[in-house]
Amino acid sequence: MKGQVSTELLVIIALVLLVFIPLLVMVYFKANEANQQIASYQAELAVFRLAYLSNSVGSLGTNTTVYTDVFVPKNVQTFETRRTGNGGEIVMKVDTPQGPTEIVEIVRYPVSEVQLADQTTNGIWIRMKISSVYVANNPPMISIQKVSSSTQ
Repeated sequence: MKGQVSTELLVIIALVLLVFIPLLVMVYFKANEANQQIASYQAELAVFRLAYLSNSVGSLGTNTTVYTDVFVPKNVQTFETRRTGNGGEIVMKVDTPQGPTEIVEIVRYPVSEVQLADQTTNGIWIRMKISSVYVANNPPMISIQKVSSSTQ
């Protein structure tokens, strides 16, 4: 009689584990996917914020300076500014489940080309200085500089 009860208990525990183990694995993978999606949203926000403030500084004229804090998520490969035509771009290249993706925002004013972050400086807050510099007989140039960083 005791052998039958322990066998039945063993079968019940095996059935419960058979249901819950795949469920736990699925929850683990969904949580990882959600974290990657959140990091992509954080990257988009950082690029948009810098582009918006760069355009604002350019519109306000020379000798204008704005400081802002930007979070660089963990999946960033590069974070840089590029000069294109009469304006510029702020580009962040991130790793996603679909492969490397570039997030790009346009700046209406020329920007100085600078590397803001790379794979070694990700998952941190960076304080940026965005300033408008007068270059003789040209429209104002936007200078974006990394002032400091913290891991908070």
